[in-house]
Amino acid sequence: MELTFLINTINSILTSKGLNGYLVGGFIRDTLVKLPPKDIDMVIIGDKEDILPEILCATGITSVFNDTKNNITKLTLDNSLNNTGIHELDIKFTNEHIEENLSYRDFTFNAIGVNLSDYANEFSTENLIDPYCGLTDIKTKNIRYVSSSVFVDNPIRLLRAIRFASTLEFSIDPETAMQIRKDSHLIETSPSELVGAELLEILSHNNAKTYIEISDRLSLLPHIIPELNLTKGVSQPKEHYWDVWQHNLHCLEHSEKLMQGHQNSPIYSMSPWTKDIEDHFNSLVSSSHTRGTHLKLASLLHDIAKPNTKTLDKSGRTRFPDHENIGSEMAIRILKELKMETSTIDYVSTLITHHLRPHHMQQGVTAPTGKAVYRYFNALKNEGLDVLFLHMADYLSAKGPQLTISDWATRAKMMSHVIDTHSEQVSEVSKTPTLVNGNDLMTELNIAPGPILGRLLSGINEQHALGNIHNSTEAINHARKTLNTIQGQK
Repeated sequence: MELTFLINTINSILTSKGLNGYLVGGFIRDTLVKLPPKDIDMVIIGDKEDILPEILCATGITSVFNDTKNNITKLTLDNSLNNTGIHELDIKFTNEHIEENLSYRDFTFNAIGVNLSDYANEFSTENLIDPYCGLTDIKTKNIRYVSSSVFVDNPIRLLRAIRFASTLEFSIDPETAMQIRKDSHLIETSPSELVGAELLEILSHNNAKTYIEISDRLSLLPHIIPELNLTKGVSQPKEHYWDVWQHNLHCLEHSEKLMQGHQNSPIYSMSPWTKDIEDHFNSLVSSSHTRGTHLKLASLLHDIAKPNTKTLDKSGRTRFPDHENIGSEMAIRILKELKMETSTIDYVSTLITHHLRPHHMQQGVTAPTGKAVYRYFNALKNEGLDVLFLHMADYLSAKGPQLTISDWATRAKMMSHVIDTHSEQVSEVSKTPTLVNGNDLMTELNIAPGPILGRLLSGINEQHALGNIHNSTEAINHARKTLNTIQGQK
């Protein structure tokens, strides 16, 4: 179905009844800023029971959901409209005047409408119904509230203002910003799942650090994740340039930039980056957000336990013992409170738990051994690459302006070595995926199922990946030697 066909069909039904309908809200906003609309928002002045059956009959739409809380009728299209990503039509049936309906909206660029007839003939800004000068605010890239009560009416709008700023790269009007700060405490009354969704959406866009800082300056973030507020002013050892709060923010910034490729930068051009890595971070972790977005969330939270774990050792040196494990537990609780998906919680907690592991893998040598690389990825599976990128962002944010190119070159080279070694090991195993299985070993070595069998298979897999064994005979011989060693230790 074409977009114009859908709109013209509904307009014809209304015109035949002497009624008016209007395109409003996000559809008009996105059209004006030249972004592809995600759905269609419509206001129809008339009786739902009289009009809706005809719309469904004429369009063939069968999926209808009544949002009674917001008095919206949601029509889901079987397939998205041709050449668009639109899959939903939201209709508000009302008897109020269109200007009255627009007065209830949040920001001026969402309080714009156009009559369906005017849109169907030829869309023009001259035909806009724009009582709050939303078009002017779009042209000046300004986010301005319709009235000072909009946040009291719906507190999620407080965070939505930040999201619009990040999505559209607009600035928040000073008076609106003051009202957000004044009403910031109301965000705690919003449904947790909506708050979590808005936070992830903010992180999904470029310059996420800027918008997280804005949400903090407008007093929103302390109400959403108060644990982050406690990191402010928490000093660190001399190896760290920033306090814990700034360190977390800069870690978020560096993780985002590391995922943007080389950028002709003396820092990021040294970092590992390939099309496969790009595809990895563009893949979904949750139902609607990528690994890249989740890596930024993990970066923001990775040292969240440092205020709780800060101690001084006998030499007077600052330490944060077990902050990675305690931080992982804190992140799990925070993200559960925000009702984020289990996949999101698992991903973030895994990265926080293991964010120090790449440093330990090096063990004082120039580059980790093949065995160390194998065991690292064998333990972390799909998150192994993500932890490496968090580690690099952590290193860059720790050094801050004191970073030396030579030290970073050494660190980046080590990360590239780890990734390349892992790729070679995966390639080696792919040539002959399975050399032997448990039944083969039980038959050849006369052993029963149990921990020893698992240990033998694990050893074979490791040696196979390292390129030390290549066929079933070598695999069985390796298992036999290992078994003899185990039995000799008893």
